[in-house]
Amino acid sequence: MKKVYFIILLVNVSLQAQEWKVAEKSVTGVFDVNKTKSELFALINKWISINYNSAQNVIQMNDAESGTIIIKGINEVVYSNLPAKVLQPNSKYVLEKTSTKFNHTIEVNIKDNKFRVVYTLTDAISPNPAGDIFASYFFNSVNLTGENTEALKAYNDETEKYLKQGLIGKEKREKYKQAMVEMFTELNKTIVENMKITMMSIEKSAKTEDKW
Repeated sequence: MKKVYFIILLVNVSLQAQEWKVAEKSVTGVFDVNKTKSELFALINKWISINYNSAQNVIQMNDAESGTIIIKGINEVVYSNLPAKVLQPNSKYVLEKTSTKFNHTIEVNIKDNKFRVVYTLTDAISPNPAGDIFASYFFNSVNLTGENTEALKAYNDETEKYLKQGLIGKEKREKYKQAMVEMFTELNKTIVENMKITMMSIEKSAKTEDKW
């Protein structure tokens, strides 16, 4: 158990030590690695080939001369299922955790001894193949810099129409709205941490000495 806590502590310290730029839907990290541009380019491409081996994950650009790599992919984020728990607190069918999949792009810009990674969410994936208006409301409410009050209010207002139709009382509807705020606060934080861990994985790969 001590080993697990130690590993988590190391990850948290590393996340805090690195300088990050966080925007509404993206996180940017700059990494110093004592390798040439061509070495970094090859090592980062190796990381991509290992971690993005699905047909859903496609390299959009891979230009060695400019040192630019752009990939698109899908990431899944797990977080607390708070609003559903408010609506059905005693249901054994409502799970403690839920998840959402996002489409994203990762752009890597490489030069000698340094590279930059820009990880950007592009949209939320609806479980409905025909699309879902709530996926748009959900994605608009994601704000990695903090709570997006205006977008989240619009999401809650739209949801409330359906809650009223389902004869959900005012008190429970208010608790649901607060649960949504808490859920997105957790979700935003989790997304940022996941993005940073992914970038640190790229950095680790870039620092690898290819010896065999």
